[in-house]
Amino acid sequence: MSLSVDADIAAGTDLLGKYVADLQSGITVGENAITGTLKYVTGYTGFSGDVAEQKGNYLALHASSSGADSITLELIGGVSGRGEVTLDGDGLMIIRISNINQQVKIRAYKNGVVANSRLYSLAGLTLQGVS
Repeated sequence: MSLSVDADIAAGTDLLGKYVADLQSGITVGENAITGTLKYVTGYTGFSGDVAEQKGNYLALHASSSGADSITLELIGGVSGRGEVTLDGDGLMIIRISNINQQVKIRAYKNGVVANSRLYSLAGLTLQGVS
């Protein structure tokens, strides 16, 4: 079963009140690494009702898998403690990144079993600070 992860999100797509250009630039998803620049944003109330999570660096990605029952995302080294989260049918994900030592794990499930999995390093990201 295939599993595809990319940053090819249409520029006009509303990402909970922000757009791709508001969040990031030059994002490339390789075989096992994600590179590019994450902009520092504030007032991202659509992302979270928690004031502490409404500012920072956010990564927007899209995942798809032919034949999967569900696709999940897990931010390894994340501070929110959310663990593995199931994506909506559109496959869009927005992740608050606090440091480049974190990793993103994407899993495709079929009949309750992991059919495909990808682990991405974030070491190649540039996190912009407060501007």
